[in-house]
Amino acid sequence: MLAELRRSGDLTPDGEAGPDDRSRARRLVRRCFDLGVWYFRLRTGVRDALSFVPPAEWEDAPVGSPHRQIPVREQVTGLATRVALLDEYAPVLRRSFDRRAPTETATHAPLKARSALLEAEWRVADLLTEAGWAVRDDSDASHELLVRGVAVRGAAQPDQAAGRDYVLRVDGQPVGTVEVRPRGKDLRAALARPGEAGTPSTASAEQRMPYTYATDGVRVLFRNGDDPEPRFREIFSFHQPDTVARWLREAVADPQAPTFRGRVRRRLPDLDDDGYAQSVLRSWQYDAVRAFESSLRRGERRAIVQIAVGGGRAVTAVTVAYRLLRHARARRILFLVDRVDLEKQALATFAAYSGPGEDGRKFTESYRVERLSSDVVPSQEVVVSTVQRLHNVLSGGKPASGVRYRPELPPEFFDLIIADDCHRSVSSRWRALFDYFDAPVLGLTATPTDQVLKVFQGNLVSSYTFADAVADGRAVDITIYRIGGLATRPEWAADTLEELDLDAKETLGHRRSVVSGQALHGVLTAFKEGLPSMFPEREWLGSEDVALPKTVVYAADDRHADEVVEALCTVFGQGPGFCQKVRLNGGSPHLWLSRFRNTVELRVIVVVGPLTGADIAPVECLLFLQDVKSSNRYFQMLAVGTRPIAPAELQAVTPGASAKTHCVVVDPVDVTRHHAGQFSTMRKRGREKDAYEAPAAAATVDDAEVMEHWRSFLRAGNGPARELITGTRALTEGDVRMLRSWAESLARPPHSLTAERIWSAYERAGVTVSDPRRPRTPKGPVDLLALVRHEAGLEPRPRPYRDQVFGRLDAWIDHQERGGRSFDSDQVWWMEHIADGTAAGGHFATASLDAVPFTLRGGTSGFLRAFGEQGAARLLDELRSVLA
Repeated sequence: MLAELRRSGDLTPDGEAGPDDRSRARRLVRRCFDLGVWYFRLRTGVRDALSFVPPAEWEDAPVGSPHRQIPVREQVTGLATRVALLDEYAPVLRRSFDRRAPTETATHAPLKARSALLEAEWRVADLLTEAGWAVRDDSDASHELLVRGVAVRGAAQPDQAAGRDYVLRVDGQPVGTVEVRPRGKDLRAALARPGEAGTPSTASAEQRMPYTYATDGVRVLFRNGDDPEPRFREIFSFHQPDTVARWLREAVADPQAPTFRGRVRRRLPDLDDDGYAQSVLRSWQYDAVRAFESSLRRGERRAIVQIAVGGGRAVTAVTVAYRLLRHARARRILFLVDRVDLEKQALATFAAYSGPGEDGRKFTESYRVERLSSDVVPSQEVVVSTVQRLHNVLSGGKPASGVRYRPELPPEFFDLIIADDCHRSVSSRWRALFDYFDAPVLGLTATPTDQVLKVFQGNLVSSYTFADAVADGRAVDITIYRIGGLATRPEWAADTLEELDLDAKETLGHRRSVVSGQALHGVLTAFKEGLPSMFPEREWLGSEDVALPKTVVYAADDRHADEVVEALCTVFGQGPGFCQKVRLNGGSPHLWLSRFRNTVELRVIVVVGPLTGADIAPVECLLFLQDVKSSNRYFQMLAVGTRPIAPAELQAVTPGASAKTHCVVVDPVDVTRHHAGQFSTMRKRGREKDAYEAPAAAATVDDAEVMEHWRSFLRAGNGPARELITGTRALTEGDVRMLRSWAESLARPPHSLTAERIWSAYERAGVTVSDPRRPRTPKGPVDLLALVRHEAGLEPRPRPYRDQVFGRLDAWIDHQERGGRSFDSDQVWWMEHIADGTAAGGHFATASLDAVPFTLRGGTSGFLRAFGEQGAARLLDELRSVLA
């Protein structure tokens, strides 16, 4: 074609055009038109058929017409010549068009509107093709092609107000419609007009087509007519033909619940009916699961659950996944975290979980769980991934280019998305992940910020706050120790948007106060000298027998952290094993965190940023050497110190400690004052306590009212089994499980009473009596037995279960010694820690010998060495019988 055009420049002697030349000229014009069409398709991607329409003058113009006198052999090279030719032929083409289509031109829409509509049609065709649909015109001879899904395009609408509609056909059968609107039009308003949505010119009124789309080529709305109470929702792109075919099969298999939402509403049983109230969940976890499932039944696409640190968010999430897989037949569920170590924790939680009625069968034995890989399409029922890895997959390895359609991981790939620590996942960088997938989203967080609530449409369905956790003994309270009068230096922050969580108060390039130089040594000296007042029960704090409480120091950056480590070792006169900088991004932080949690030698770690998700329960001090403007970030930093720990475990890594009763926040930069107004987001009740305030329980209702509610609960026949009340036998592991389930029912509405609240009310009323030699610890279900016996007239002065256990141990040792049996200090250590484990859990399991603190003395092997292989088992059985 190009060679023919080049040869057309050859001249003949007379330079006049004859019949052969005219025919050749027309052929060349047609070739030029074809080249123009190719170029147009290359630039726009449009594949519409464009037909060549020759002007009428080619057939009926007289021989003497001036159009015949144009020398066709003249080379048209100048711009002026080209313009002149276009000016000459434009009126001819205009008259030809007017003669051929007078009706169409009379109703022709404005050029701008038509252009917008054409652009929408081109984009829709591209989206359909991208999703795997073969786009064909209604005039095509046959749609029975060797493809599963065909999008059949109808004729254009006469008023030009809407684009060409499509009928979607799967395996030859019409299943859905697509309505095309110009960009900028209100899609929902157009669909609200009766008789328009989903009824294109090519559709038959008798055909059942449940799937309706409306789009302008940028936004896509979708409605599944098989859903209960169908409604439109915005999606990233069209669903694939294979997906629609699967939906059709599911609708045939279960007509009463043909969709996932329908199965949630009709096939998902209530929690009580499924056995969860008795064996698996804590009261707040139970409430969270039930509230989310109710939200899902209502068709709400996003819901957020607040559970304080240590409240078991992972177990809550796994329970949701298990029930939807088992009862609602969810195909795949995505579990999102924001760090690799949290991903490992999530995989471990799935592996350890066992649902009710499974007879010990683990989650991973019923359903497959896998990590998302960047080069392998996931195929299992549960996929666990970090937001970073998922974003990398959806961006094709080019994060800067943003999320793009991935045919191997289409938007409908998951039925549910669970985002743990969702306050980090909703940042501007990762938020597109939620918009990409066409699935409901459950967000879990301890600190729901305004930004999080906005992304989740304000749908906070359940809330278990820090104050609730403190009241229930699931967290320890915070005490503030301020160090004033020291100069700080301002420094430009270099935090990323992710680290700031896009908090409106803190932006890139802000100034913050940092303690360094001489001021740093002054702060650390004041911290060292103030330890006795922070922990007055530890008389010889800092000596060889009483160790410094485990402390986390927050530094501004890596250089500042190095300076802090050196200064700490200098002020406390310790070697390098005393303090360690831990890099959270690289350098195997989990190894250092494990060593910090489980060894005596490492007392202090210095970090930059929050230890989100880290379980370091022995931490009792937090030292802020930089200001933190972001409230969300600040509360994450506090959370690491609020986890409770059993006294025996604390004593194993902090010699001289008796129990963890609070966490001290050492504040030389006034960071706590900056966030005092927002403290209620973390603790809805209670108040901030200064360092020298005695800890006091903050009651939300009057003590007398609590005691009366408790008595009403018992009078209604809700007490534990009679043999447990009379105490005629030792508690077994089964008894302890029953007591925990009983306490859970007490904690749920309408009673909403916990063991700690009830015991505190009796304690302030002077009814109970405690051993002053032992520290007060949070009360649990086993402690309530003493109060039940008191109300039954069997125990005039109820004592905490821990005091009872250690009282029995003391009496048993005295009895043995009077009989001539003696114990060395190592054997006494083993017996006291077994008693401590019994007091904490109500029953001591043999497997506990291979856990902290017993592993510090050899675990089971150490126990056998201490008492001999013959006497160890007999002694353990005897202790369990005596202590429980």
